[in-house]
Amino acid sequence: MAYRDPVHVGAFAGDVTINAVIETPAGSRIKYKWEPDAGGYRAGRVLPLGMAFPFDFGFIPGTKAEDGDPLDVLVLADAPLAVGVLVECRVLGAFEVEQSKEGGGSKLVRNDRLVAIPTSALRGAEWSSLDDIGYQLREQIGSFFTSYVERQGREIKLIGTIEPKAALKLVKEAKR
Repeated sequence: MAYRDPVHVGAFAGDVTINAVIETPAGSRIKYKWEPDAGGYRAGRVLPLGMAFPFDFGFIPGTKAEDGDPLDVLVLADAPLAVGVLVECRVLGAFEVEQSKEGGGSKLVRNDRLVAIPTSALRGAEWSSLDDIGYQLREQIGSFFTSYVERQGREIKLIGTIEPKAALKLVKEAKR
């Protein structure tokens, strides 16, 4: 059986569910990134002591965002998922984000981050939007995104959050 690049899986698992490929598991201090040319995941930056990814972080295959990478997705799973896992998710919404690119430059580009929950989740099975996860958790996720980017010496601006329907539209518009 030939190896398949996860980017070729496609963005949508169903009419209103997406595919997410996990790059970095919850609790990890190391940011992993899919490298299509290498056919594997590359260990990237290490977060400072005391800082870790609060949930699984990955991308939506078959999409391309304004920053040139696939759309980012934070997956609120019941337990940490493994690097490379493909998981079907319901979208709860997205954080609208502008940030400077890696490697410098002052121009801000959109780099929205979707927030989703596995369709098989127990915790949050009743959640349908970011409002359902609660104000405190929503704010903590926003703070993580801000701290993570600022610690790289880049600028970030959280514009706001959007509801699931608008977030799904982002996925449709970013499909390759």
